[in-house]
Amino acid sequence: MDTVAQTHVLDETVYQYSTLTAVDQLERITKVVSSGALGAIAGDHVREFEQQVAGHLSRQGAIATSSASAALELLLRCLPQREVAERVVIPEVCWISVPTAVIRSGRTPVIAPATGDLTPHWEQIEPLLDEGTTAVILAHMRGRPAPDTHRIADELAQRGVTLIEDCAQAWGATLDKQPVGRHGLAAVFSTETHKLVATGEGGVIAADDSQLLHAMRAVGGNTRLALPENAHGRGNDRMSEITAASALPQLSHLDDLRQMLRPLQEELVNRLQNVPAARSVLPTLLGASPNLGADASNGSLVGVWLPTSRHASRVADQLFRSGVRHWWPGPGDPHLAENWPSTPTAATGGAVDLACYLDIQVPVLDEPRHPAFLDLITSALRLDEDESETA
Repeated sequence: MDTVAQTHVLDETVYQYSTLTAVDQLERITKVVSSGALGAIAGDHVREFEQQVAGHLSRQGAIATSSASAALELLLRCLPQREVAERVVIPEVCWISVPTAVIRSGRTPVIAPATGDLTPHWEQIEPLLDEGTTAVILAHMRGRPAPDTHRIADELAQRGVTLIEDCAQAWGATLDKQPVGRHGLAAVFSTETHKLVATGEGGVIAADDSQLLHAMRAVGGNTRLALPENAHGRGNDRMSEITAASALPQLSHLDDLRQMLRPLQEELVNRLQNVPAARSVLPTLLGASPNLGADASNGSLVGVWLPTSRHASRVADQLFRSGVRHWWPGPGDPHLAENWPSTPTAATGGAVDLACYLDIQVPVLDEPRHPAFLDLITSALRLDEDESETA
């Protein structure tokens, strides 16, 4: 094992994928600033971004917003609401703004437990449905599609329950070789800093219902459109022209980025599958989850389930010290339902110990440097003797 190569390999990694299209972004941003048309209504970039997203997803339309959190709140504000109390089933693992948006819309979130692929399946969702359930939010987590999407969508359609897809982390992920975000009434994407399309902050909603699209555009701040009769005022959730100008080159580069990430992702999956400490590795075929293959992911992450939360914590600390980007859902993580303040506890218990999971971001890295990167990850995953005894 070449320790010198391990030490220097991270100097050549590209973790912030948005920098790969920096020249094209700056060219567009310069045009926006020079024109003075900084707002969504006055310019052309927001409209172009919305059209590109809708075309990418084969959806009728899309609405670009200031953040994905704003997008979800806007969507929920524009859905028809009953006079009786409504319940919305949300996943145990998702960003904290999801339950917040549900609560702000006047509805009650009910939490469906995560499984080994970080998402609930139909078996976790069905027991939570009752006459007050009007919607289910399904998150495609960590660059992978939620594997039970087809069944969940079909079962909810039969019951007249709305499905919303949280695609914040799923740019480039696919189901049946088509982009995720096509199965629900609407899909919400994020362009936050760490996404494959990254603008610092930003979001977009894609849908097919023309009335819903009109309502969201009007309620979200387009003063040229009349508000729907049942609207409770108009806000300002619009994306800026500069943000859209930054997003467009990245969206165009998305397929190329996936292909750049795929070789190292595949090598990392293969390497981790041969590490004794790894109980399972994602993306792979996991039990009854046929849509978790590497071809369906966006290439940016490799997840691993470890024997104990203590081992996962130690590995996360080692990766942090080495400068390897990763995610460990440890104590206090705002992706976990147990850490959401003011969220009702009307939920079933967790099906897995999420503190035993972590994932590793796949950087853009020249192929000759791959072995050193893989060795760095492998060394961090080794079990200590005392951990081997308790695993």
